Amino acid sequence: MNRNSCSASDGQSAIEYALILLLIAIIILAILLILGEDLRAFVFDLLRTWFPPETP
Repeated sequence: MNRNSCSASDGQSAIEYALILLLIAIIILAILLILGEDLRAFVFDLLRTWFPPETP
């Protein structure tokens, strides 16, 4: 047996991992599209609280 040889199951595993990552990316994108404006406002308010604007 050669340890460096690739079998068909190795390729299948890589494809399955890629499909799982793709599914996770699609779910994250859907969440961002649904909550986009609310999430942007939340982050903006949070950053304004942490780093208040300087008054001249």
